[in-house]
Amino acid sequence: MNPKEQFNDLLFKALNKLYGPHDKQEVASSISYCDPKFGEFSTNIAFRLSKSESKAPSEVADSIIIELNKSKTIKKAEFLPPGFINVIMDNKSWIDYIESINDNFSKSEMGKGQSIQLEFISANPTGPLVLTNAWQGYYGDILTNIYKSQGYESSTEYLLNDGGNQIIALGRAIQQAIGKEFEPEIAENLYRGEYIDNIAEIITTKIGSKDKVLSEEPIEVGSLAAELIVENYIKPDLTKLGVNFDSMYSESEADIKRTLTRLEDAGLIKNKDGAVWIDGEKIGLDQDQVLIRSYDNGESYFLKDIAYQLERLEERGYDRTITIVGPDHHGQAIRLVNTLKALGHNEFSELSTQTIRLIKDGKEFKMSKRKGNYILLSDFLDEVPTEAARFYFAMRDTNTHMDFDIDLVKEHSAKNPVYYSLYAYARACSIQENAKKESLSAVSIENYELSLSERQLIMQLSKIEGILKEIIVNHKVHQLLHQTFDIAKSFHEFYEKERVVGSEKAGQKLAIIEKFKQAYEAIFTIIGVDLLEKM
Repeated sequence: MNPKEQFNDLLFKALNKLYGPHDKQEVASSISYCDPKFGEFSTNIAFRLSKSESKAPSEVADSIIIELNKSKTIKKAEFLPPGFINVIMDNKSWIDYIESINDNFSKSEMGKGQSIQLEFISANPTGPLVLTNAWQGYYGDILTNIYKSQGYESSTEYLLNDGGNQIIALGRAIQQAIGKEFEPEIAENLYRGEYIDNIAEIITTKIGSKDKVLSEEPIEVGSLAAELIVENYIKPDLTKLGVNFDSMYSESEADIKRTLTRLEDAGLIKNKDGAVWIDGEKIGLDQDQVLIRSYDNGESYFLKDIAYQLERLEERGYDRTITIVGPDHHGQAIRLVNTLKALGHNEFSELSTQTIRLIKDGKEFKMSKRKGNYILLSDFLDEVPTEAARFYFAMRDTNTHMDFDIDLVKEHSAKNPVYYSLYAYARACSIQENAKKESLSAVSIENYELSLSERQLIMQLSKIEGILKEIIVNHKVHQLLHQTFDIAKSFHEFYEKERVVGSEKAGQKLAIIEKFKQAYEAIFTIIGVDLLEKM
């Protein structure tokens, strides 16, 4: 059992005995890891109880400490003003925990029997993937792995927005590239870039001549161009990114008619000014939201979004769904979330990433935009290794803007969190290799007395399972990466302080290193980065 859970059990029993029935989750919420100078775990439960019991926090704490100290599992418990109880667990608690680490490290069955689908990146098939898609891709991929690790039946999907005006604009862009002239107000808003010229050349060859391409309706040319962009640009970019999707779904598959009927039956629709709207007041918005436009009778993106999400939740029957969008969609989530709630669905979440700025040589780095207003993902990944990019992106809170330091992520030093974290594993492998040369191997640690640095390393490992469960609720993937960095830091401290080869306790220390590696491998499987035995 995790030592934190052990402490929670002991505290829960003590409180029930001294102060009557308590909620176990509430007791658990009072416990945190504390500064090693003061102990291993801390609880503010004495402070919480002091009001209801009409006693000083110190008096409440003293009674709890007396009860806790009856257990052999507690090595030390003491009061720290104004209302904290700090404890140190016995050596056996940490020995039992490290020995329990196996191939199922960090896994749980909290999501057993529940299905979830995550949809992310989903860039329009009107061009190659760009830099902002990298963050969505890594974030979504790691979040999916976390859900899988906690027992959820998890799958991923890329939504193809392959209809509407953007496809007409793409068709016109292809026609413009081979010589067709459009009105200035149309021409200036068409897609540009090397890829447009390349796709125009492929389509011309495919159809037979430029004249045939120019005579086609833009929607037909655009649809063909979108298919080619997916195959020739988007899929190769995803491969380079290291993100694989279980499915690709065309927005045209969603049932718009059924969606309008659902909205009508729920009393959410109003007709005005020749258009069809969602009644904003009924979904908690200040303004009505258009579904069917008056000027062309076309479907709004919002209506298509509702149809897609209903298809996932109702037709395919996922228990939960998540969509991850980029910075250009900020502020739009509330209308979709509120609409789905009005239709009886509370299982949908829309998450978002922020803007990215590249830094090189201490200043903003302007990569070539190839005559288009974007930084191509493939160009970025030519500059930065994808696994380093994955780790670095995932470390950042998605609620904050990112400065991506290209020089730092390539640096082989402790300042680079990617290198620093990977190097911990390489050091562990190096110790094992040197031990093997001396015919040393791991032995039982059953009666071994852990050093302070060993206890700290094991404690850092023990935090992972709780963090993964938190991420299921808050979706803050960066917490896992920061804890991984802290584990690496603890291992480096162990490496600097503990002599292994040549120590009388070499076998026990090698056993701890083996368990560290096993846990670390499980963590990096979730992150999606390959560990290296030598660096």
